[in-house]
Amino acid sequence: MQGDHATQVRTLGESRAVVLGGTSGVGLATALRLARAGSPEIVINGRDAKRGTAAVAAIESAGGTAYFVEGDAGDPADVARVVAEAHDRLGRIDVAVSAVAPRGEVSLLEKIAADEMLRILDALTRPPLLLTREVVPFMKSAGGGSIISVASDAAKVTTPGEAVVGAGMAAIAMFSRTAAMEVKRHGIRVNVLTPSLISGTRTSDAILEHDLGSKIFEKVAAKAQLGVPTADEVAGLIEFLAGPAAAKITGQVISINGGISAG
Repeated sequence: MQGDHATQVRTLGESRAVVLGGTSGVGLATALRLARAGSPEIVINGRDAKRGTAAVAAIESAGGTAYFVEGDAGDPADVARVVAEAHDRLGRIDVAVSAVAPRGEVSLLEKIAADEMLRILDALTRPPLLLTREVVPFMKSAGGGSIISVASDAAKVTTPGEAVVGAGMAAIAMFSRTAAMEVKRHGIRVNVLTPSLISGTRTSDAILEHDLGSKIFEKVAAKAQLGVPTADEVAGLIEFLAGPAAAKITGQVISINGGISAG
């Protein structure tokens, strides 16, 4: 059985992919890398049709064939529809990436209203959980696949102002690790990447606009003596995890943070 699964890990040149949050940041960088690696068709998702059109053009300029499917990555019905349409267009789904930018505001716990705390937690966890739930049946029928979610090192490292964000990211990590153990018998791998800061993204820029976020993350960035990773560098690790070189890697929560922390 294990040998059968190993033979079903397709090269990136054979892999068809769906990327939630694929119109900007890490999601778009991932789609571009997959296109350059020869992935024949890629479905990207987002809520902004104009940005989606521009992303499709960029992916096709990189040598890929791309389709944009509009939808809210936090809405169960939308994610089910996006994944079903991706499967209809692609014929199968070999790689699924949740790269929806986490929108967890940096704020001390005592200053977050209870209903806002629950809203943030819900918004952070929905996209990767929903995507995984929807793609597993399609990957089972195809004989395997790779699911990769982008979370945050807040899942593992305590940072003042990120109590709620950390809770959400830890939930994504444990969900993915447990899902990996459930689906490994079907040749499906599930992994999580946990960057701290990602330079040049809209999410990082938004955090740095706030006084508390700016103070905290300036201190954090100073610890990244290997450099704060870019979206393309994070996407490079996603590309690796999506391909056959990572065929034996599953259930892992991998930091990419330039040396900010180890763990």
